[in-house]
Order: sequence, then structure tokens, then C-alpha cells
Amino acid sequence: MTHALAEYAATDAEQAALYDRIEAEFDAIRQRYRAKLGAADVSYIKGLRLKSRIAEVLGRGLIWASFEPVAFTAGTALLTLHRNLEAIEIGHNVLHGQYDYFPEIPQFHSRNFKWKAPVDEEGWRREHNGQHHVHTNVYEMDPDLNHGILRMNDKQPWNPYHRWQLPMYLLITYPIVLYGFNQQNLGFRQEWREKHFPQGNDGYAPVHPGGEMKERKRRHWLSVNRVLFKEYLLFPLMALATGFSFWKVFLANMLADGINNYWISLTIQATHLTEPLQPEDALAHKGRWYLSQLDSTVNFKGSRRMSILWGHLNYQIEHHLFPDIPSRHYPDMAREVKAVCAKYGLAYKCNPSWFHAIRNYLGAMWKYSFPTPSERQAMKEGRHA
Repeated sequence: MTHALAEYAATDAEQAALYDRIEAEFDAIRQRYRAKLGAADVSYIKGLRLKSRIAEVLGRGLIWASFEPVAFTAGTALLTLHRNLEAIEIGHNVLHGQYDYFPEIPQFHSRNFKWKAPVDEEGWRREHNGQHHVHTNVYEMDPDLNHGILRMNDKQPWNPYHRWQLPMYLLITYPIVLYGFNQQNLGFRQEWREKHFPQGNDGYAPVHPGGEMKERKRRHWLSVNRVLFKEYLLFPLMALATGFSFWKVFLANMLADGINNYWISLTIQATHLTEPLQPEDALAHKGRWYLSQLDSTVNFKGSRRMSILWGHLNYQIEHHLFPDIPSRHYPDMAREVKAVCAKYGLAYKCNPSWFHAIRNYLGAMWKYSFPTPSERQAMKEGRHA
């Protein structure tokens, strides 16, 4: 039994009753906020989309027509803001179905939404919503535990590729992480590991992408190229055609793209992968599942305004407990979640800042870049055999 729950339950029946109470507590929070949803939520998401579009128009305009560094920098910052809002506070949350409740905004329903990111929506829903959010931090069941080659626990078999994971992710993977999500979500990463890793996919969760290889490749290139075409061909050519610099627009778009990818990578990864693995039976009881989500996630502190730029994923605990409630409610929900945790002696983990969360994450990545003592011993014995 995890947490401090042992003091509440000595028998299986008491444990089941305790899980029932925890389930009822968190279900009640969800129902209270579900009942509050209304016009303010519709106004929020529509207003956010309007602000995003204004930032895009101003940003592209400043980049396009700028002749000095100040305007160029301001334009790049505004374009980065647009890309960020569209990727996480709008796109990620909409695809969780947070706005499916409102018939008046069908454009923000998860099945209708077209993401302004180089990610296939159906592949994301299958992997992220259907696997990661269900089996969070369960070994060989949660694909998000190990994007690409990533090793973030000592249960996963080590191989020489892992020695380079820290510089590889910081210098190569994270600047283009959104473009690589399809490789994960559509099953291409596991096919690569099967060919190149000594243990194949041992220690990695299988992804169930659906569709034949040809169809998955088509979906991948459609989603990636809709962004590549717009950012690195269409807008630079339009600038050139109107007497401005192709390369200035190309560079600004690349900077905005890279910053956005880094921002999203370090926000998502630092709120998950430092946390413990979960047992396979986490789904056996909904109350137990709620506990697994508390165990698997960690928040970090930040203002309400900054929370929008993080997609409210600094409230990763609340996001995992209530993924289909609009994220703007997470700061208020957090107070109620903390109260439940205090009542039952459950850990409510929160880093003092984003930088502390990132530091912890990078430290864990470094730690798991190397084999465990038992793996080192086995390798020595193998060499001397």
C-alpha cells in the first residue's frame, strides 16, 4: 500500500472501503466543477484564440517589415507566444475534450479540432489520452515514460545509447520535439528500437497506433508538412515577393519554433518523469487509480498568468486527476485536492519553481544514463566469460 494509507486500513476490506472514500472525494470535486462549466469557459477559449491570432498577426508583421533588432525580437516573441498558446493551452487541452461540453463551439470539440502543431490529432489521442493518461508511469504500459530512447528508471534495461541521452535530448530532440511526437504516437519509434536495440523494446511500452504502415506515414507527413510548409516556405516566400527578406522570416520562424519546442518539452517532462513507477493493478479500483495519478505527477509553482503559458501543466496533478475539465479551473481545484490529500495523509508534491522542476528532471536523466551496479557487474562477467 502506498502513501500513509496503511494507518487507515489493516484488511483488504478496509483497504477497499478506503479506496471507495478516496474515489468519492475526487469524484465530488470533478462533479462540482463540471456543474460550474458555462459561458465563462466558452468566453475563455474563444478569447484565448483571439489573443493568439492577434499575437500571430502582430508578430509576423513586425518580423516581415522590421529593419532593426528591436522590432525583429518583438515580432519573434509574439510569434512564439502564438505558437505556444496554440500548442498547449489551446490544442493540448482541447484534444482532451475539455470543451466538448459546449455545442456552441464545435470548432473546439476534440474530434473536430485541427491542431496548429505538427502532430497527428488521432495518433495523439490514442497514445496520450488513451494510454499515457490511463496507465501513467506503469512500466511497459505508459509510452510517455520513454519517448524515443529515453531511460528514466532503473527497471528499464540499460544499453550504450542511454549514455548519450542527456546531450542528445537537450541538443537534438527537444528543439524539434513536436515534430517527433508522431514518431512515438504512430509507432515508428518502437519499430526503430526493435531493429537497433540489443533488447528490442524490452522496458518500453507498446504503442497501438492503428492503421497500416503506409497510412501512418501519410498521416505523419500531412501533420508535419502543414507546419513546415507554412513556416519555412509560404511566409518566407510571401516576404520575398513583397520586397522583404526570405531569410529573416525563415530565421524568426525557426527561432519561434525552437523556443516553443523547448518550452513544451521541459514543461511536460519535468512534471512526470522524476516520479515513481506504478503497479499494474492501478486500474483495479478507481480510487486506487486516483492515487496512482497523485504518485505519478508533480506540480511547480507559478502565477495564474504564467500558468496559461505552461498550458496549466504546472498543475500536472490536477490535469491527471481531471483531464477533461477546462484547465483554467486547475488553480481553484488544487486547493480542494490539497485538502483531500491532507485529510488522508497523501503526498501533494509541488516544486517551488519551474527551474527546480527542470533541475530535478535533468538530474534524473543524468542518473539513468548509466547502468545500475548490478548491470555493471553483469557486463563485467559477460566480458570475462
